[in-house]
Amino acid sequence: MDDDDMTWQHSQPMPMRGSPCVVSEANALAYTSKLPKKNRIFLFSDSERAIPGNWGYLASVRAGVPPEGIMAEVDAWLRQYPDAWLAVDMRVGVIPPAIPDLENMLRTFPRVVIVIVSNDTRDHIWPRWELPL
Repeated sequence: MDDDDMTWQHSQPMPMRGSPCVVSEANALAYTSKLPKKNRIFLFSDSERAIPGNWGYLASVRAGVPPEGIMAEVDAWLRQYPDAWLAVDMRVGVIPPAIPDLENMLRTFPRVVIVIVSNDTRDHIWPRWELPL
């Protein structure tokens, strides 16, 4: 990360636990289709309206449910799907997850995390996922 601009100068070739990366929906679908191991992916989003491909869904916001309730659902998901990836929906127009200190939560999350954004060429707090040829 460049201290002057607070932007990442290099991409990340592969998502890893403890190192979330950003990617557009189109690139996420393209990259995951090229991976030899097909891990199940769940979209952590405000609704089921725009789930890419054959991904599952995990609610990040629910009317009347406090952040503790959302985290309880995430904990249950962790036990039920031990090898699944979490795709956090941060696209334009999506309500952000109801999680306090989301950045820290994603950095310490015990699964691979990808952050789905509308434009992965813009500046983000995580590096961009760019699968090598």
